[in-house]
Amino acid sequence: MHLLVNETRHRVTGEIVVPRSKYHAHRALILASLADGVSVVHGLSDARHVEYTVQLLRGLGVRITRAGDTYVVQGLGGCYQPRRETVSAGSSGTTLYFMIGLTSLSDRAVSVTGQKYFRRRPVAPLLRALEHMGVELSSADDCPPVHVRGRRPTGGRVRIAGTLSQWISGLILLAPFATGPTTIEVEGELNERTYLELTVAMMRQFGLRVTVSDDWRRFDIEPGQRAQPVELTLPPDIGSAAFGIALSALHPCDVLLRGMTSLEGRAADHPEFHFVDAARAMGVPLELDLAAGGLRIRQDAPRLRAIDLDCRDMPDMLPILSTMAVFADGESVFRNVAHTRLKESDRAAAMTQLAAMGGNLDLGPDELRIRGVERLRGTRLKSYNDHRVLMSLAVASTRAAGSTTLTYPNAYRISYPGFLDAMTALGASMSVRTRPPAAGPARRLEPEVLDPDRAAEVTLPEWLRRRAADRPADTALVDVRPDGDLEVSWAELAQRVEQAAALLLRLGVRPGENLAYQLPNRVEFVVLSLAALRIGAVCCPIIPFFREREVAFVLRRAHARVLVVADRYRSREPAREVLALAAEDRGRLEHVVVVADSGGPADLPAADGSGPAVRDWSQSLAEATVDRAALDAFVPSPAATAQLLFTSGTTGEPKGVMQPSRNLTRAAAMEIRHLGLTAGDTIWAPSPLAHQTGFLYGMVLALVLGVPQIVQSEWDAKRALQSLNQHEGTFVQAATPFLSDLVDAVELTGEVPEHLRIFVATGATVPRGLADRAGRVLGTAVCGAFGTTETCLGTLSAPGDEPSRRWGSDGRALDGIELRIVDDAGTLLPAGAEGNFELRSQTMFDGYLDRPDLTAEVFTADGWYRTGDLATLDAAGALRITGRIKDVINRGGEKIPVAEIEQLLFEHPAVADVAIAAMPDERLGERACAFVVLRPGTELSLVQVTAYLDEHRVAKQYWPERLEPVAALPRNPIGKVQKFELRALARDFRARGKQ
Repeated sequence: MHLLVNETRHRVTGEIVVPRSKYHAHRALILASLADGVSVVHGLSDARHVEYTVQLLRGLGVRITRAGDTYVVQGLGGCYQPRRETVSAGSSGTTLYFMIGLTSLSDRAVSVTGQKYFRRRPVAPLLRALEHMGVELSSADDCPPVHVRGRRPTGGRVRIAGTLSQWISGLILLAPFATGPTTIEVEGELNERTYLELTVAMMRQFGLRVTVSDDWRRFDIEPGQRAQPVELTLPPDIGSAAFGIALSALHPCDVLLRGMTSLEGRAADHPEFHFVDAARAMGVPLELDLAAGGLRIRQDAPRLRAIDLDCRDMPDMLPILSTMAVFADGESVFRNVAHTRLKESDRAAAMTQLAAMGGNLDLGPDELRIRGVERLRGTRLKSYNDHRVLMSLAVASTRAAGSTTLTYPNAYRISYPGFLDAMTALGASMSVRTRPPAAGPARRLEPEVLDPDRAAEVTLPEWLRRRAADRPADTALVDVRPDGDLEVSWAELAQRVEQAAALLLRLGVRPGENLAYQLPNRVEFVVLSLAALRIGAVCCPIIPFFREREVAFVLRRAHARVLVVADRYRSREPAREVLALAAEDRGRLEHVVVVADSGGPADLPAADGSGPAVRDWSQSLAEATVDRAALDAFVPSPAATAQLLFTSGTTGEPKGVMQPSRNLTRAAAMEIRHLGLTAGDTIWAPSPLAHQTGFLYGMVLALVLGVPQIVQSEWDAKRALQSLNQHEGTFVQAATPFLSDLVDAVELTGEVPEHLRIFVATGATVPRGLADRAGRVLGTAVCGAFGTTETCLGTLSAPGDEPSRRWGSDGRALDGIELRIVDDAGTLLPAGAEGNFELRSQTMFDGYLDRPDLTAEVFTADGWYRTGDLATLDAAGALRITGRIKDVINRGGEKIPVAEIEQLLFEHPAVADVAIAAMPDERLGERACAFVVLRPGTELSLVQVTAYLDEHRVAKQYWPERLEPVAALPRNPIGKVQKFELRALARDFRARGKQ
């Protein structure tokens, strides 16, 4: 992939919204995490570096929630409670340097690491200074990872070089929490003083006391301080605005930078305020337009003047100022640039690539000289994965004849996620392109797809945008329908998503809001999911077979105002059911949008005017006007909640599982890498898209991989077999019943799925006989796996494994996943021993909606997730699930909410006592058997039981499929039903063939 930039020959016009300061964001989040109480931070940036800080703080036990651009931080009073042994700073130097020392405020030891290239970044001066403060740490080579003991520093007199302000800020932030007084003295030349000024100013805002010498080379800090919670709004980010200013400076223009309301940089409280002064000194015609709410640049004949600048206080501005200087009259001199060569890349050297374009640059040990030229020529450049180098060279390339390509085209997301959209909005021609491979027709996967860390930072709307731009005519989705398959290209899918997003905005849906929809597997489900994510809303899909009882629960708990539902599904009329629900329970529901099963106008139920408004999906879409500016104002964050899925309530009421975007895309990339999926695969998704298996390992997987997905609303094995061959399906992840039915269809018809190569069986244990049979009949690799809605996939076998290991186990841990088997006391058990299965993962959910108590219950004190399963883990790392701790019946991948059904049956007039237990089934894995103690003089049949549950609007999949009257239920001395005895009875029924 590369960033393609074409010369801009026209006037640059339009407006862009300047994002908020990431420098303030880092400090505000960290200080808020240390405060005693709740802080509210408005205007947080979606910059990836800021998200790394959020993620690391969450790993230290800090509760951080988000609504739009506002973060609410529950401070821990200067005592972190890590959820895991290792936390990562990603690729953020600020996060790394600030947090190494601060992790010593944890109640146990923690290792601080970063992405691979960060593990080569020397931090010796910072580590030595922290050790002098009494921080106990170790590092193999004075680079990350750094192991930090959980113990408060002692303080003392500390000396550190003034090379990087972030090192000094890291010490200053830690010192108030030391047990003794701290004095920090800066040695040698002091760079980046403005960043230190910001650190101290924000610390004082949180009530922390720092005494600073007049020359900012000595800091005295009292020990034992406590930070106070605050509410604050971040100022605009001058560092991001600089690219809009520079683009305008190089071309005839009329540009408004909305959000910048001062020409005095210092008034904006930003460490890079000198850039505004530098731009004005170079002749950029900046003027305030208070009526429009921003800074305006208007000129017909751009003319820049050379500048002589000391870079010590403005190191991050060197790349973009170099871009401006290369077109300025005369020679510009940038002094004291040595420390800029210690940033994400050697920035001074990186900008000398302008010479390859015809620029005149001379780099010395501590000085960069640039003599201006009139025009450059396009060429191939390297960005070194440095966001500022990439963006600066891209702006320079808009005034270069021909085209320019840049490596690491998505690096801009690190600090300015809106850069590409902002530049193109003003008229610059910039786009991310995929180069065809050097030989052969096969398309290569982008590096982001194969690297889960990088994939995690790309949201699904961005994946869609890339696909639509790179290969608009290629097939993105196949909707298998009885009246003929519908094929949708990437460009068509993107257009449908934009239209649906406009409709959602029209209905009042906003970022962070839960959008409920109950749809089968068809194109509308995919479109609606991506449209919700496009505007930052949360996908809250409802299983299609859910009846009124379950739907009502989801709508209440999700506080949904908008519901999209089909007019017909099988023999039911869901839209009418929902309106009847609304009449009984007048909740928050305001709009019901009805999708026609036939594809034409929907069969709209009559509304009485007192309930929610009822709309036709197709008509509403046609009436919605796509406002590009309004849509582009929403930039979804990888850290934001993207999905709310309700569990089946196996231990009581259903729980709403909240998953952020990055977990979903990371999980997809982890499976892609583990299985060796390629750009030539096609994903078949028979599982309900409203279930995590279909949503994540069908829809999301296809989007991240960039390949077609095949969906089918009505499950029919013969039709599925035909579509698999017609559309060349190669991969599927689905529950055991789909595998069983597909095998039966092949044996019945003689037709085989010619292209299917991998079937990952999840949701229920695959009988070994079925797996062996499926491998022979289908000619495909059947792979065992384990996952949950809360954790995504944790273990997975691979096609190359020995057959007995491939389908005879539940796989091995994916990269980055940790597994363990413990006894009831939490003691680690040896290999092969059965015990409680727990795991730890980077794809762990953010918690259960509005149920912190339930969230806390599923985690151990040291941050491991309790799966509720019994399992063994052999010496080679193969997992085998042997049973369940909780009372769960797994019917073909759907977990039956036993407790809820038992409670309902208890209310039946003929029932004195009841318990539901699992009985084995070859096709579905398990079915439910109801053991009932009848009241004297009554009778009860299975038909009567199912009729009773139907009256209570319980989904058919949850109905017991056998009824056994018993004289009494087996109970232990304290009255608990001994369900293992009931399960044994049910196994006997099966063994004896009892009907």
